[in-house]
Amino acid sequence: MRLHPVRPALLLATVAAVTLTSALPTLAQTAEEKTTFLGRITLFADRLGRSLNDVQGHISVVDDAELKQRNVQTLEDLLRYIPGVTAVRQVSGADPFGGQTGIRIRGVEGNRIQMVVDGGRIPERIIDGSRDYLDFGFTKQVDVVRGPASVLWGADALGGVVAVQTIDPEDLLAGRDRGGQVTLGYGEITDATNVALAFAQRFGSDVSLLVARSRGIDHEMKLTNADPAGGQWGCTRAVIYGAVNCGEFNPLTRTSDRTLVKLVWEVADNQSLKLTFDHLDRLSEIDNTLTRSATVFANPRERDIFRTRYAAEYTATFGGAIDEVKATLAWTPSGYDQHALSVANTAGVITRTHDYVNYAEDFLELDVQATSRFTLGSSEHVLTFGLNSDRAETSYDRTRRVVDTTAGMDVWTVPSGFNFTDGATTRANLYVQDQITLLGGKLELTPGLRYATYEMAPTANASVVAHPDNPTTDRAKEALLASMGATWRFNDTYSVWAHYGEGFKMPTFQQLFTSSTSGSFDLVPAPWLVPEEVKSIEIGFRGEYDKGFFAVNAFQAKYKNFIESFWFVPGTNDISYRNIAEVETWGVELEAGWDATDRLRLTGSVAWMDGKAMATPGAASTQHLVPPLTAVLGASYELTDMGLTLNASATLVEDMQTVNAANFTPPGYGVLDVGASWNFAENAVLNLTVNNVFDKKYYEMGAASSALASTAATTNTVPPQLFTGPGRSVALNLDYRF
Repeated sequence: MRLHPVRPALLLATVAAVTLTSALPTLAQTAEEKTTFLGRITLFADRLGRSLNDVQGHISVVDDAELKQRNVQTLEDLLRYIPGVTAVRQVSGADPFGGQTGIRIRGVEGNRIQMVVDGGRIPERIIDGSRDYLDFGFTKQVDVVRGPASVLWGADALGGVVAVQTIDPEDLLAGRDRGGQVTLGYGEITDATNVALAFAQRFGSDVSLLVARSRGIDHEMKLTNADPAGGQWGCTRAVIYGAVNCGEFNPLTRTSDRTLVKLVWEVADNQSLKLTFDHLDRLSEIDNTLTRSATVFANPRERDIFRTRYAAEYTATFGGAIDEVKATLAWTPSGYDQHALSVANTAGVITRTHDYVNYAEDFLELDVQATSRFTLGSSEHVLTFGLNSDRAETSYDRTRRVVDTTAGMDVWTVPSGFNFTDGATTRANLYVQDQITLLGGKLELTPGLRYATYEMAPTANASVVAHPDNPTTDRAKEALLASMGATWRFNDTYSVWAHYGEGFKMPTFQQLFTSSTSGSFDLVPAPWLVPEEVKSIEIGFRGEYDKGFFAVNAFQAKYKNFIESFWFVPGTNDISYRNIAEVETWGVELEAGWDATDRLRLTGSVAWMDGKAMATPGAASTQHLVPPLTAVLGASYELTDMGLTLNASATLVEDMQTVNAANFTPPGYGVLDVGASWNFAENAVLNLTVNNVFDKKYYEMGAASSALASTAATTNTVPPQLFTGPGRSVALNLDYRF
């Protein structure tokens, strides 16, 4: 049997990672100074902050230095070296703004992944919207939690959490009275330029202030290896009328402005108050060429995404029965305004059609957390408990204005396309988790409970098209969610852990109360939907040595009542949503690292997973789309006398598993990235990366949804070539601290 060309490399990568683990005990005997690979702290394991080596779960942490070194600007940049976690790329001509619309963790994506910035929620994605509210400037750390995290972080963390933590004044001050940072960056893939300035000042001994401002300008992603003729699918876009080919995105200019202000007041030695203002405005302007025809000669669009967070955070350490208290009150208005103009000339009659969409998801959030540390007999306890609640006001308004300049007619209407109700969502949750240490630290048990309540109150708006199956009645759900973790430490080197977790997620307003009529088909409401649920179990084994580490874990997650989008209602031309009986995912993940010398560091990570779906109880199982077998091998070498660090990463990916034989199977591939960080002056670092050095053509995971025999209309709307991975590209940034 002949192996697929990429399989030997993947096998070699796996063997290399395992070899690292077997070599580590020997290394531990000769090391003089310990290097903690797993020493990074995550705040999203127990809400307190723990070393990754102590976490009962698999969490990836990307810190500020790595963000700068790799010039991370997008979700695809962030997740590039985390096997099993991928960005969801938007390529449909129905949403011509492109970009990344979300994250896929272990085969679970969309609104099932909770995304937060400084603990504040990011809006959900709707059909014609985006979750493009993240900005990685002024970021101290990003935590990627794999698998359900609902007990501590809420019902919506069904598939995982992506948490962004921004810098505080002290990160720039470092004990001084003032300090700052300037960053200049460029990325070739989107012709992106950005400039960011942050300054911090201490006033007396009790007050410090951070003021930060950034601006970034980028354009449509350039896929230099995509076939303009559409490859095996062909392409019949109206290029003669100015439409882009099937290997290009619509011309786009995106301007992102961000302002971050933090005021920290040390009220007393054991108390502090932090006030935060964080505002992001992202304006995307495109020339939508896909609607071009003999009559339609212009269709410019713009979308202005905004997110503003006003927050007050109080922390105190008392040292008594209640050791620590942290309370956060935040108001976060978010959403976008969208305008599309279509200009048509039919037999000399010029018509201008304006479509307006205004979407808002405004959060009022209250989070109160307390920690108690105490001893009972021979057991030590860290008890974390609190209230996690919010109220979200959701509104969606869509209107259309048609201006006939010849007849002098100006008419406003409500389009019959996609619409849904406004509404209020109230989530009130009580949680408790006890970290119990027994047997002198050898055994740790971590039981947790969350009592979650979820209420949705819809209200019809002017955009809603009446539909007999749209009873806009209130929905409510209460649930008691449990988790249980356990760690056994054999010694200071080896430990084994296990974790069980539960979660649930309510349907969205869009899924429940959609109202759309288009003539050929209706997108109808789905009041029959019930909440999605998950139960997961995960086990792992770790070893940490003076010069390296290894960590391996296996997981299984069973999702009940998984919501399927765009389901064709039997016997009709209607499209809706439905719960399917079950989705199950399982897999194995491995990481290892080794300081081969004082200058050379080697790392490796591998993720293999599979999944199945069952539409109805007892039905035959079908393939559930999960990321393919992926390995990432990395090496970095320090030339300390020159202030230079060289690094290289090889990503090896196996063939995809498609949902059925009628779909395209993206072939396996290997990509090499190289980079350098040069500390050429005091406090000044120049970072350079060259990705896909050998300009390999490959396809992202989303291509597996493309049918082999797509119709011309489908291919032109969602060209598979737009799932092509970026070709060779350069990115660089200059970071200066003062």
